[in-house]
Amino acid sequence: MKIFFLFIPFLLLISSCSGKDKEQNKISEAAKSNKISGDKNAGNKNSGLISGEKSLSDNPVVSDIQFGINLVPESLHNENKIIEAVKWKDSLGMNLIVITLSDEKTVYEDNRIKEFFVHHYLLSGNTKVLWKTYDFVKDCPFDITLEYIDRSLTVTDLDSNGLAETSFVYRLSCKSDVSPDDMKLIMHEGHKKYAVRGVMILKINNEDAVGGEMNIDASFSKAPPEFKIYAVEKWNKFNKDFVGEMYDK
Repeated sequence: MKIFFLFIPFLLLISSCSGKDKEQNKISEAAKSNKISGDKNAGNKNSGLISGEKSLSDNPVVSDIQFGINLVPESLHNENKIIEAVKWKDSLGMNLIVITLSDEKTVYEDNRIKEFFVHHYLLSGNTKVLWKTYDFVKDCPFDITLEYIDRSLTVTDLDSNGLAETSFVYRLSCKSDVSPDDMKLIMHEGHKKYAVRGVMILKINNEDAVGGEMNIDASFSKAPPEFKIYAVEKWNKFNKDFVGEMYDK
């Protein structure tokens, strides 16, 4: 009888282990099936993924980039002239940048002012301003230049983090002679601002070129290296002001 009672638990143990193995095999097979055919469980964002993997939908991307002043809603119009606008989607939601210029105004006698505005709006939910750039040429008794440089407004994602960088270039001066204009390149990623400032290269006919200074803001030292590389390339693309006959570079 002692042998019989010892033998029964041993058989029950074997039977229990065998059942667990079969159940574990079923779970393993189901997991393999889900990994291969996760799209069958469309309601679960992470279906078909092993623990620790990330769905592509979890990685924000910069998308839906559109240019044109017609993108600016009527509620954002004011007395200034809309020069350029761009709209896109990124990790912040829907974004809109609007560049505007004021008319040249006389403050008193020969002193005049002209103003330059750039606003970055967040359109997801209630519209709000993420940042704004304001610049001007004022107290100028001579010729005022304050212009956005055409096609310099861009939206990029150089560090592939789903948060767009934006940049634009403009020129400004108050002068009565023939000399190069100042130029500024402003770049943002979210609230972070980077800048390159200097003087355009002016060449008239076959005379020697003048100007060409470039000062890179220290803020770029805290940015991904791609930002500075891109900004310098962009600066060199837009800093040339050639007047008169073409010449061999």
